[in-house]
Amino acid sequence: MIYFLLLLSTFTAFSNSTKFDLSGGIQGRTLPSLGAEIYAESGYNFVAWGKKETPKDVLYGLIRPSFAVSSSGVINSIKGEIEFFPISFIGFAAGRQIMHSNYEFPFLDCDRVTCRGEYVRNYVESKMVLGHKGWILLGNYKVDTLQSPNGSHPMADWRNVIIGSPGKEMQIEKKLLVGKLFSNKMIGVLIENVQFQDSHERKESFVAVYQIRKNNTNYMIGAGGFHTDQQPMGFQVYFRIHHVALPSLKLF
Repeated sequence: MIYFLLLLSTFTAFSNSTKFDLSGGIQGRTLPSLGAEIYAESGYNFVAWGKKETPKDVLYGLIRPSFAVSSSGVINSIKGEIEFFPISFIGFAAGRQIMHSNYEFPFLDCDRVTCRGEYVRNYVESKMVLGHKGWILLGNYKVDTLQSPNGSHPMADWRNVIIGSPGKEMQIEKKLLVGKLFSNKMIGVLIENVQFQDSHERKESFVAVYQIRKNNTNYMIGAGGFHTDQQPMGFQVYFRIHHVALPSLKLF
């Protein structure tokens, strides 16, 4: 949910966009345990066709390579990605994320599964947004190959609180957002499903979200249900403070 909600800030952040973009912030959640991380991302925006001069411009294509980092102190990651938008409201992406964990998660049995070490994610994804009179519908489909540092023990996906097969696993994420945009606010509902293809463990969540923008900073809070094969149904609260230093040319 965290990275998906990050996309929402671009709906209202357009202002004198540049070829380079830069943003960052802090985000956290209460379930399965209280935690937070800081993050930053920068990209280069190349308009392949058309033009993007005002927020209402949608007839253009975009290529955007980017680099991102995040840290919670005990979990650190770097990510490289390239996005291609043949038209502004349809996008495709491919990337690699390297994560290093130095933490024994209290909500997983780390004597049985691999919780520490370097994990590598390689992924491709597709995404699309539709809008009409302030209403938006945003969908995302992602195929992710996750490789753990231990080929003999099951792997931990601590972000989604599910366990995959030893060594390497394929994971599929499906997300859908329905929301209403106002001048500087957004309310919506996010539904998310994440599943390993070999172990068949999955996560499901449904969250109501509210965002308000003040100048170049977005403040978001979300609350709703969250459960996995490792975590019984519970109530989760999510927060994010996201600052846009240099806006992107992306529509979402």
